[in-house]
Order: sequence, then C-alpha cells, then structure tokens
Amino acid sequence: MSRTILLFVKILGFFVALSIIFSATAFANILVLFNNYGWLIKNVDDGFVVPQDWQVLQVSASRWYVESKKTDTKYELPSTLPLGTYTITENYLVSETGEVFANTPFGLAKVLEKGKVQNVLKLSEKADVLFRIPGFYRIYYSLKGDMLEQFFELRAPVENAYVILSTAPEESRVAFSKMAVAQSVEAVETSAAGRKIFILGNMEGLDKGINIRNKVIKVVRRDVNRITLNYSYSYDWQPADYVVELKTGEELPSGELYVYGNILGYTVPIGYTQMPDLNKEGNIFVSKSWQVFHSWTLTKLTKAGGRIYITGDLNLKGNGIAKIVIQARGIANLTISSGTIVKQASDYAEIELNVSGVAKVAISFNYLIE
Repeated sequence: MSRTILLFVKILGFFVALSIIFSATAFANILVLFNNYGWLIKNVDDGFVVPQDWQVLQVSASRWYVESKKTDTKYELPSTLPLGTYTITENYLVSETGEVFANTPFGLAKVLEKGKVQNVLKLSEKADVLFRIPGFYRIYYSLKGDMLEQFFELRAPVENAYVILSTAPEESRVAFSKMAVAQSVEAVETSAAGRKIFILGNMEGLDKGINIRNKVIKVVRRDVNRITLNYSYSYDWQPADYVVELKTGEELPSGELYVYGNILGYTVPIGYTQMPDLNKEGNIFVSKSWQVFHSWTLTKLTKAGGRIYITGDLNLKGNGIAKIVIQARGIANLTISSGTIVKQASDYAEIELNVSGVAKVAISFNYLIE
C-alpha cells in the first residue's frame, strides 16, 4: 500500500471517528473544510439524491452503490407564446419572468421541468456518508496596534453543519464575496496528521457564506524599515521596505492582513498584505516606506584569494528604525561606523540604527566568491 493511500486511510479514520464523537451535536452534518474543498459527513437514507458536484468517498452501510437516473423534460401542451421580451438560451426561449418555452414535434410548449441525470445513492440501510463537496475557508487578520484579530470566512453548499477547519503550512486562498456576519467564536485548536485543526462547532448560513472573528491575540510588535543592501554596485535614493516584526506566542496559518493605524485620532486601515505562516514569530512585508530612504556608494571592490572585499557608504535620510540586511556567502570581518550588528552568521548579517534626519554608515566586509 502506497504512502499516499496510507495517509488517506489515517485521515479518513480520524474523520470517521469524528462522526462518532459528534453524533450528539445539534446538526446532523459534520463539515471539514480545507482551503478549496470540503468533506461532509452526513447521515442519509436509501435513495438520497447526490448533488451533481458532490462525490461519494465512503459509506458506513454494508452494501451501497450510486445509480444514475435520467428524467425526461416535462412540457405543458398546448401552449401559446405571450407577448414580451425573450432571450434564446440552449434552444430555449426564456421570458423576463423566467418562463421557458421550446419547440417540440407537437408544436410550441411551455417547459415545466428540464430533463436531467440524477445520481441516486442506493443503501442497504441508513448510513453515514463521507462526501467531497465544493467549499472553502479563508483566513484573514487585522492588526491594530499590538492587537491581532483572526477571522475565518466559511462557505459550503449546506445550510448548517458542525464545522472543522483543516489547515497546513503554505496553504492559502484569496477570495472576495458578500458575506453574512456571525458572532465571535474562539475555536478549539488541535492537530492531526501534520495539520492544524480548528473546531468551530455548530454554524448556520454556510450556503450564504459567513465571517467569524475567531480570537484576538496580544502580540509584541516592532515596525522597521528594512534595507536589503545591494552592495556590489552604487545606486541612488530608493525607499526602504516597511516591515512589521511580530511575536505571537503561537502558530498562525497564513492569510490576508489588514494593517490599521491612528490618523487624527481615528483607527483606520492603512495597508494590506499577505501574512506568511507564523511559527510564534515572523516578519511581514507591508509596503515600501516613506519613513526611510537609502542610497549606496561603493568605494572599493577587490577580488583576492577567493574572496571579494567590499567597502562603501550607506546614506540614509528620514525617521525611524532602519534594519540593514547583508546576504553573502562566508561573510567575514564586518565593520560599521555607526549602528549595531544585531545578527551575524556565515551568510547573513543584520545592522540596526535609529535614523533621525540624515545619516551615513561606512560598511566594510568580505565574502567568498561563489
């Protein structure tokens, strides 16, 4: 048995167990939402009509199969075409009021019900069925000062269900639609098969789409102007990157982030970006920054003994914390005229200083030739 099948069996077993655990919930449906589809556990009778975009994955009955049944189009004869405006769609005449007419061997007829193919689930007894269905969740955040709010957007083609979100790193979805608003709910969080699970509980209005504020987290926030130094050539003035450094104390899945600021006493959104997965801390690029601009004057570049020696001046103007990042292989002998070296490894270094007005930092180092 392949690793993929084994993993599927493990996950499937987990969700079948959920159907037992939550069998006493107020809703008969248990919905597990992934970022672009859903798994629905539903108790159904023999003869359940499976919607066209649903897929049967597993059934608890001793015997079952899906039977396709075709129904014929139903007409009303004789019929006359009322005076009005019509559109032609797939050989049908459709009125402004939604009435449908078609030509038949017996003349013009009003269409009462179009023919269709139905997938009917045939069961030996009433059973719990695991369906794959359309659906999605979207995670998004708002950052107001040192308070980070986490929201969920949920949508699935069922009116109500006991909802569970299953997330993994590097999964995200960007979708925008008109949403109904639900009350705040703090989900129970756990993990299974390498995925982070949010148990939201009973939810109504899923077919319309709902938004939920899950929780509010007090974070340690630091706003910096990040400069990735292009040290191998001189360049003219350009803006730094506005980056928010966050310490959350917990793992957070990626999502859209709305950054708020205080303007004339009002808290208003001032930026929008995509927040990466945060493992208790991380850096979030918001935009280019008006706070700090930088230019670089390369005064010396020498190659000797398999290394490149760099000397130059970083010119700064503006106000705020500047974080200068140097990336190179085998960085050695890094010296600066002002500021503080806050981090240095073999291929990475960070320098910080507070800019107020105009500043110049002489920087020299050497690194290995690739």
